[in-house]
This record gives sequence, structure tokens and C-alpha cells, in this order.
Amino acid sequence: MTTLQPKAQAALLAAYHAPNHTLRRTRGGYTAPAGEPYSVRVINWLDHAYMVTLEPALFPKTVTLNARGIAHAEQLLASRTSLEKAS
Repeated sequence: MTTLQPKAQAALLAAYHAPNHTLRRTRGGYTAPAGEPYSVRVINWLDHAYMVTLEPALFPKTVTLNARGIAHAEQLLASRTSLEKAS
């Protein structure tokens, strides 16, 4: 499993729970509906880990999780669930 920064993990999970696994660009950053905005830097971390697809590629307005990103988010949720059960 790829190690991500805590903010990147939060953005990954926000995208996982967003409709169509997509974050949209707003004035404050990339965000899910009624969610916390994430900076371009955080989105670039996910892009460099090959977990998202940027649309359009040059000046992205949306960021969508790809299969690798969805699988990583599910692993992250499973590990958090197992940690909660253990405590």
C-alpha cells in the first residue's frame, strides 16, 4: 500500500465518498459537495501516486478516482475499521 500524507488520505476518502468519486475545482480548491477544500498540492500528491484522473489534463476542473485510487481508499477504510475494532 502506498504511503500518503494525512491530507492526501483525507482527500482520497473525500473523493471516495463523493458522487462518482469526483472532486470539483472551486475557488478554494478541490472539494466534494459541502466538503473541505483540498489544495492543488494535495491533488498533485494523488496524481503522482497514480490514484486519480484529472479532467481536462491541462487545467483540471475535476479529479476522479481511478481503480487504483478506489482500491487504496477501500484498504484505508478497512484498516481504520480494524483499528477501531481492536481498541
